[in-house]
Amino acid sequence: MATITELVVFAVIGVFGTNAVPHFVRGITGHRHMTPFGAESSARLNVLWGSANAGVSGALAWVYRDAVEPMTLTVAFITGVLLAVSLASYWSEENPTVSLE
Repeated sequence: MATITELVVFAVIGVFGTNAVPHFVRGITGHRHMTPFGAESSARLNVLWGSANAGVSGALAWVYRDAVEPMTLTVAFITGVLLAVSLASYWSEENPTVSLE
């Protein structure tokens, strides 16, 4: 049975794994996209940011590989889907903005 720590780690794996996709795809297609480094980050920076997110997700999955079981995989999947739906909703707005105030 998974511990609370393992469930949280797999939720983080879902978040980082899901967040890697749009940055990497936008980057490799030559488009600018928002990163923590700026609202109009370059395509190259997005490839690097997406790769870093995938690296974090993969590293955590490797460290916690003994905790892989149906419940932890379900938590990672559901968390990733929730983030993906949230991002799709946000980026579907006419003028999406992020205020860091």
